Amino acid sequence: MKRIFLGLALVAMLSGCASPTPTPTPTKTKTQAQIEKDFLKAADDSCAKAQTENIIETVEDGSRIIALAKANAYKDYSAIYIDAAGKVQVIYELELSVCAPGYLISMMEEANHDNSGDYEHHIKLNADGTYTWSQHVYGEDKLADTIFTVESGIITAADTSAYNYTFSYGPLSDADMVIFKKAIDDELARLNQ
Repeated sequence: MKRIFLGLALVAMLSGCASPTPTPTPTKTKTQAQIEKDFLKAADDSCAKAQTENIIETVEDGSRIIALAKANAYKDYSAIYIDAAGKVQVIYELELSVCAPGYLISMMEEANHDNSGDYEHHIKLNADGTYTWSQHVYGEDKLADTIFTVESGIITAADTSAYNYTFSYGPLSDADMVIFKKAIDDELARLNQ
């Protein structure tokens, strides 16, 4: 009887040591101000990265925008659009998707305007870690949502009701650089005719 009792006590001790009950880590809920600050920092950092390191915005249909950093411009040109069929067109004015939130906030501050009318916007942190950016649609009385994916503090994707984008930062591949230069050379030849 003594052996059985000692055996049971030993099993109970060992099983208690082998699998301690984990203590749940408390989750910290972010305030709305912190959510907005985090998202706008990611948007500003992404825009700065795109403007200094180049960016490719790829749409789910296969079309792409290639935008070079100003320092990397080729013959003073820095952006082209390649449609899903591969047709290339030079872009003369471009607002990068990753820069849109920062541009709106900057314009709102310059105009000394509040978050209403043409400047109305809202930021929401979703359960999956993405951010929903709602922005006033110019000329209409509604807001449009863009869901931004942020990884390591940089925007890597954006989903809108019309398009889904992914963003790649950094140097272009040799093949993309060939396409880029040819598009610019062809445009300059066309303009000089």
